[in-house]
Amino acid sequence: MTRTILHILLGALLWIVFGYYWYLVMQQPVTEHTKRALIAVATIVSVITLFDAGWILHNIRIARFGKRRTRQTAAEAPAMDFLGRSFIAQSDEAVRAASYIEVHVVDISDDHQSVKHKLLRISELEPEAR
Repeated sequence: MTRTILHILLGALLWIVFGYYWYLVMQQPVTEHTKRALIAVATIVSVITLFDAGWILHNIRIARFGKRRTRQTAAEAPAMDFLGRSFIAQSDEAVRAASYIEVHVVDISDDHQSVKHKLLRISELEPEAR
């Protein structure tokens, strides 16, 4: 609780300092150098904004028409995990016909073995996963 209050007070103090420094900046006269700097910053921001908008529209067009230059390749199903343990799996037909899939993960560390179970209902899986 006291940590939260400390964060709130520190944040409020920093906003006050921020406002004070902007007050000091606004007291300065606008020179030719200031105008050039503002024009440069506005130009850079405009170019980046236009580029981002064009990139977004490009991606929307690709997503709408589904036209990519290459086909997506499906990754080969791994036979082992990163620790070298092999996967034990049923055939694709058995998995598709099942209404539930049970997954067991055996974790052995520091002379302690734990088994985690997960029961997945097939109807809850995304169509791509079936």
